[in-house]
Amino acid sequence: MEYSLELNPRPFEAIKKGAKKIEGRVPTEHNKNVPLDKLKKGDKIIFINNSNGETMKVIATGVRHYKDAKTMLESEGVKNVLSSGGNIKQSVESYNKMHGYKENIKKHGIYAIEIKSSHK
Repeated sequence: MEYSLELNPRPFEAIKKGAKKIEGRVPTEHNKNVPLDKLKKGDKIIFINNSNGETMKVIATGVRHYKDAKTMLESEGVKNVLSSGGNIKQSVESYNKMHGYKENIKKHGIYAIEIKSSHK
């Protein structure tokens, strides 16, 4: 399958450079077009920079589900998941500030989508 997801400029560039290897996502109104619970290894994702419209195609090399952001960040590593850096506590707070994430993580958990560029 192929899906499209919007990204802010900083994580978009971090993925493009290969520094960010995992996209953490929670089912919300903003990504309702992507059934995260059905996403699987080999699926293609087109990331769209929500600032300038630039696109980048990646391949999901793994998808893991976690009960909360702290567990995901401990397992996957903050530097692999967040382009903003910081420690686990700061990173959990960062996720909780995203629109709809705090409530929806409690309901649905969080998905770690391991990715690689499809043009390398």
